[in-house]
Order: sequence, then C-alpha cells, then structure tokens
Amino acid sequence: MDRTIVGKTEMPRIQGEPVVMQADPEILRELVNRYDELQSLDASQRDCTIRPGTEGTLYTLCVLTGIRDESKALAFARSLLSPPDLPPRTSGSPSA
Repeated sequence: MDRTIVGKTEMPRIQGEPVVMQADPEILRELVNRYDELQSLDASQRDCTIRPGTEGTLYTLCVLTGIRDESKALAFARSLLSPPDLPPRTSGSPSA
C-alpha cells in the first residue's frame, strides 16, 4: 500500500483500488445552506448574477460527492448531514 497525498490530506491507497474521498461535513453544510438560500430568493431577484452562484454550488457538490447528477448530488449531501445540522427545507423543488 502506498500513500497518496491530496492537498494536505494523506489518504491510504491500495494498489489497483480507486482513491475514495469523503467530503468534510462542514463544507457540505455550507454548500447546501448556500444553495437553499439562493433558491429562497424571489423570482425577481433571480437574475444573471444569482444563477452562476447556484450552478457553481451544484457543480461543487457534484465534485465533492462524486455524483454527476446535480439533484442526486444535492440529495446525497443532505443525507450525509444529520437533521440538526441542516435547517428545514422551504417549499419548492431544486432546480439549476
């Protein structure tokens, strides 16, 4: 077994096995909360400055979770956070 260093995190690597990263719950919480905050804005406030923030947040969730589908990545991130860590969702479905 050799060791692969990613940033400042050292992760064990077994020959032939993929490196599996686990996202920091604090970062996931921040991203999910940011996404919810952007989604809660009125339609009049959703303009070309808000959409890139939403898309960037979803993209980052996809990268951190290793899931390509944005809605699945968001759902998976929510599932990793315990209920007290996450504010209750408001109405509306996730959209990019």
